[in-house]
Amino acid sequence: MRALLVGLLVAGFVATGAMGCKNKKEEAEKAQKEADQKQVEHDKLQKEADEKKAAAEAQAKKDADDKLAKDRGDVRDALKKDLDASDRKIASLKAKLDKAKGATKKNADAANAEVTKRHEVAAADVAKVDTAQAADLDGIKTAGQKDIADLNKAVDNLEAALKK
Repeated sequence: MRALLVGLLVAGFVATGAMGCKNKKEEAEKAQKEADQKQVEHDKLQKEADEKKAAAEAQAKKDADDKLAKDRGDVRDALKKDLDASDRKIASLKAKLDKAKGATKKNADAANAEVTKRHEVAAADVAKVDTAQAADLDGIKTAGQKDIADLNKAVDNLEAALKK
């Protein structure tokens, strides 16, 4: 009987041990599934965060590009307006230049050469605006205003030469 009891006890321990191993294996599989699920959720959240970051960066770049385009347009329009005013005055003076004679014509031709040179420089400044970076825009605007002022002085000199 004792042998039977010992046999049953041993059989019970073996069965319990086998069941324990089976439960441990199931627990390990369950833990692995949970870890895999958490990893998938983490990857999904990371992807969403990366997409939001990329969208924010794209929006910031678009906003900066829009601002630069507007600033370029404002500077170009201001310089172009001043240059166009000078062009109108130059056109009227060239009509007078064509009618000039003698020493007046000689002096006016020299003044006109200076006007032409200054006009080319000012027109180049206006053209630079379209390709200017944001950091360079103020410098180009200042240079353009100075060159247009120099053009206006040359135009005034041409006008004075034609009045003589």
